[in-house]
Amino acid sequence: MMSPAAANALMEWQPVSSRIMTARFNSKGRKVTIIQCYAPTNDADEETKETFYDALQTEVDELPKRDITLLMGDMNAKIGKDNTGKELIMGTQAIGDMNKNGELFTDFCAFNDLVIGGSTFQHKDIQKVTWISPDGKTRHQIDDITISRKCRRSLQDTVSKRESDVASDHQLVMGVIKIKLRAFRDTADRPQARSNIQRLKETGFKDTFSVSLKNRFDALGMVTDEMPLDEHWSCLRDTWKDSCQEVLGKGANTFKEWLSGNTWTLIQNRRDIKQKKQQHQE
Repeated sequence: MMSPAAANALMEWQPVSSRIMTARFNSKGRKVTIIQCYAPTNDADEETKETFYDALQTEVDELPKRDITLLMGDMNAKIGKDNTGKELIMGTQAIGDMNKNGELFTDFCAFNDLVIGGSTFQHKDIQKVTWISPDGKTRHQIDDITISRKCRRSLQDTVSKRESDVASDHQLVMGVIKIKLRAFRDTADRPQARSNIQRLKETGFKDTFSVSLKNRFDALGMVTDEMPLDEHWSCLRDTWKDSCQEVLGKGANTFKEWLSGNTWTLIQNRRDIKQKKQQHQE
C-alpha cells in the first residue's frame, strides 16, 4: 500500500519468494530500493535460515551500487544492547539480549554495511517493543528498519506505534526517512493524466472526435513507408494525443470509499478491545 506520491515514483517491484519482496523508487539524486522480508523464527532449523539469508544476499548483490538500500520487516531477531565490535552498524538503544537470530542478522548487516535503525534512536522501551509473547508479559524487539550506512543520515527515526491497528500480533514500526521522491515516467513516456473517454458516450462527442482524428490523419500525407519506424510511430501517437486533448480533455480523478461505514465501526471496536488488553497487561 502506497501514497499517491510513492505510487508515481514506483519504478518496479519483484515478489522474490514467500519471505522476500523488493520495490525500487525514483527519487532526487539516487534511486531507492526497499527490501521487505519475513525471516524464519529463532526456533527454525539451520537449513531454513541459511536458505533465507542466501536468497536475501543474492537480492542485495544484484542491487545497483548507487541505490539507497532499505532492508526492513519481521527479522525475528533480538540484537540486544551490546554493540561491541559492531559499532558501525548498530547502537546501544535496542532492548533485551542478543539471540542466535540476532547474530545472523547483525552479521548480515555488517557484511552489507547496513545500519540497524531500532538500535540507534533513543525512546522509551515501550516504544521499541514490536511483539509480545503469548504469555502477555515477555516483550521483544524483533522487527526493524535498516539503511545503507553511507545514507544513515536519511533515516531520522524509527519507533513502534502501539496505537496503530494493523490486524497483527506485531506492532507497526514506523521509520522517518528524508528522501525526495520523483514521479517516474517509463520508456513509453506514458502521460500521467488520462483522457476523459467517458465523453465519447455523450451525443455529438463521438462524431466530433472522429472528424478531428480523420482531419489530423489526412494531414499526415507526408508519412511514407520509407519513414523510420520510430518517427512513424511518433506521428501516429501525437495525432491521437492532440485529438484527445482538443476534443475530450483530461479525465477527472475519482476516488471511491473502499471501506464501508460498518467496517470502520468494526475497526474502531477492535482497536478499543486491543487497547483495553494492553492496559490490562501493563
